[in-house]
Amino acid sequence: MQKILFKRLWREFKSNLFRYFSLAFLIIMGMYLVISLVGAAETVITGVDKKAEENRLEDGEFQVFEPLTETEELKLHKTGISLEKMFSLDFKQEDGSTIRVFNNRKKVNLIDLDKGRLAQRNDEVVLEKRYCEEHNLTIGDRITIGANALHIVGVGSVPDYDAAYKNLSDSSVESKQFGLAFVSDSAYNLFKAAGMSIKSEEYVYAYHLNGKMTDEELKEKIKAIQFIKASDNPRIKASAEDQVINKIAGLIAGIIILILFTYVISVFVIHGIEKESSVIGSLYALGVKKKDLLLHYIMLPVTITFLSGIIGTMIGYSKWGIDYQMVNCYNYFSVPKLQKVYFVYLLLYGILLPPVVAAIVNCIVIRKKLSRPALELIKNEKKNRNISNVNLGNMGFIGRFRIRQMLREARTGFTVLFGMFIALLIMMLGINCYVMCKHISKDNKKDTKYEYMYTYKYPQDKVPDGGEACFAKTLKKEILGYNHNITLLGINEKNPYFEVKTFKQKNLVVISSAMAQKYHLSIGDSLILSDEEEDIDYAFRVKDIVQYSAGFYAFMDIETMRELLGENDRYYNVILSDKKLDISPERLYATTSKQEISKASDVFVSMMMPMIYLMTTVSAFIFCVVMYLMMKVMIERSAFSISLIKIFGYRSKEIRKLFLNGNFYLIAVGAAICIPLSKKLMDIMYPILVSNVACAMNLTFSWKLYLAIYLVVIALFFIINFMLTSKINKIVPSELLKNRE
Repeated sequence: MQKILFKRLWREFKSNLFRYFSLAFLIIMGMYLVISLVGAAETVITGVDKKAEENRLEDGEFQVFEPLTETEELKLHKTGISLEKMFSLDFKQEDGSTIRVFNNRKKVNLIDLDKGRLAQRNDEVVLEKRYCEEHNLTIGDRITIGANALHIVGVGSVPDYDAAYKNLSDSSVESKQFGLAFVSDSAYNLFKAAGMSIKSEEYVYAYHLNGKMTDEELKEKIKAIQFIKASDNPRIKASAEDQVINKIAGLIAGIIILILFTYVISVFVIHGIEKESSVIGSLYALGVKKKDLLLHYIMLPVTITFLSGIIGTMIGYSKWGIDYQMVNCYNYFSVPKLQKVYFVYLLLYGILLPPVVAAIVNCIVIRKKLSRPALELIKNEKKNRNISNVNLGNMGFIGRFRIRQMLREARTGFTVLFGMFIALLIMMLGINCYVMCKHISKDNKKDTKYEYMYTYKYPQDKVPDGGEACFAKTLKKEILGYNHNITLLGINEKNPYFEVKTFKQKNLVVISSAMAQKYHLSIGDSLILSDEEEDIDYAFRVKDIVQYSAGFYAFMDIETMRELLGENDRYYNVILSDKKLDISPERLYATTSKQEISKASDVFVSMMMPMIYLMTTVSAFIFCVVMYLMMKVMIERSAFSISLIKIFGYRSKEIRKLFLNGNFYLIAVGAAICIPLSKKLMDIMYPILVSNVACAMNLTFSWKLYLAIYLVVIALFFIINFMLTSKINKIVPSELLKNRE
């Protein structure tokens, strides 16, 4: 019997070719999205961990005012730890960018060369790969750093600058403006002797504990101005942490898509069984067993979903999938070239899950449908849902007909709305990302009023002319497992660069809007900030929130802050200015310009655009496919009614008005509900997705954007509606005769 039934499969496939291709396309797109996102994330996470181990990533690092003496170093070595100098000098290039020069590493944070070799002579240098890419530099080129002309002999990366932040407090990487260089020991000494660096040499030591002590025990043995564990260093494994968020997003998308195509398949199966009810009843009457019919009706959807899963997985692992998704990582983070990793659970998800789900859904639905008596199936009897008894008052014929048609097709109508909601969820993920990045780009430039910020290592007694003195202290606050830097900033009441009214009470702070958005803080909330260097917690109350997007700031009156932290009444360590000041580089820890902040603000948009395009495109395709398939099912289920109306002389335009145009109200009302609902749900989920990013999180949509999304949905409906007109035209009056009892 299976041999006979098998012949029907090919005819069934050919007669519903577009439907099965659409279902296949839906699964392929879904598997492609999930496999590419999660596969890229897993490749980066696994690859970065492996490279970190190979290149002997530090356990942590500390910075001191003066280099440790030989005696102090020897004393630390005797405890069993490994220690290596990471001293550096910063140099300003002609194009305004900054290069940080190190000597070659020997034991810790080793250079991973993409190509070339280490610098050996005084006129040789190895450059960090992202800086080379941004400045079109390669091996054999020459570059001038300070007054030294150097040959580039290698290009690579180091694990302690995975995210090449110029300062640990930076919120974004700007490789166009900042890069690393590695030279021989003798060449480094020449750079140091020349005295052309833009700030004093930084004395940083990286360490390996080797299991001999804890970070806290080491911290107690040294007098560091900054001590940071590798796990708390925003530069280290930042690419892997970023991909953890993508992995979560991919898995969430995978679950959503799985639910969607499961429901779509169930609608197809129910429609197919109802359409072939008389055939099934006849086969029953001829003695065909239930299990044979069950196997027959399962075979085609399972085969389609299995092949679609394979194709989607293959595309996901191709250069258009994982490789494409990793472009963002390579274009932002400084990581070595990573080998693609094939994970068993991803292969099982992409290849086996679609057919397994299809088989389970079909078994459940078909078994129920096939449990009906043979005579009932032959007659194609349907349950009377009393739709005609619904009281619609004095409504006109067309309105009454449309409403009853929608009630008859409630299941398929719900599927269209559910598909639209799923598509909008995925779309909102991309649009939220775009809106947040655009707000960061716009607001950071607008809110930064100063031209230069000078952070002192050794403050002068007198505030430089033209400068505004501030007192900054870096504290920490955790959210969703990530510990971000918070700048407690003491300012004068008439500070021209911050429109903030401070208070004399020690427990009151005014916070920036970026901080309020990230930590979900409101006026009157309690706020605890941690000084991890001194192991002290400070408790504050939020007195006010001011618009400032360029960082996480808590503002205080400078005199009150000095008193709170035990500094003298003239102490400061930050100078703000509207012009460049003549300050000795030896005194400075960092110099930040408004131009650098503006350029860094634009990085978010350019970095995230590929993912934004992918999310919006895939969501539009999913919506179109689901709407087309479900509306097509509605028409096929109404073929008997349409043929009857044609016999009564109704024209195609009038039939379209009755059977298709009524769906406009379903889509119009559904979109008006689903758009804000999906936005609200994504706004709740989005903080989790960007929990590792230290930036403002303004997700506000303008009314124009809401309107644009709504109009796109309506436009897609009219396109699909137009495409389905031909389907109505193909239904002929003879359909009525075919279905007579």
